[in-house]
Amino acid sequence: MIKEQFKDSYKLLKKHLKDIDESEATFQPDIANNNIKWQLGHLILLNDFLVFETINGDNALKQPVTKYFLWGTSPLNFDGNEPSFEELKLLLDEQFDRIFNNLEEQLKKDRSEAIVLKDSGIVMESFNESIHFAIIHMNRHFGQIVMLKSMIHKLK
Repeated sequence: MIKEQFKDSYKLLKKHLKDIDESEATFQPDIANNNIKWQLGHLILLNDFLVFETINGDNALKQPVTKYFLWGTSPLNFDGNEPSFEELKLLLDEQFDRIFNNLEEQLKKDRSEAIVLKDSGIVMESFNESIHFAIIHMNRHFGQIVMLKSMIHKLK
């Protein structure tokens, strides 16, 4: 069931990203804390952390992209060296394939360090727990992307 949830979530997300260009992705409405590009980068980074703990074998939270997309960051952290929106969409495709092809194996593993969300009392000691949370987290940010896209189109 979890594979189908990932598949459907990625499919819907990609559908909504399809017609967004770099200028729309980087536009930040005055009432928003971030933009579509940040939402997508954050979603990709956190999915790697929640599902694998690593990116290309290295600690996901110590990667260069964390300074752009980790909790507490915003588009104000963008300095021109962050991935483009098109690059993020390619990373999303690669990530889906990696998750879909390795999910069953990951669900059986324990994390090297538990994830503790202090403000909500959630503790994730296994990948089974953090992978289920990844779906919730992904769909939350997917909703933010849809909302920002709608706001941008109304402002045009």
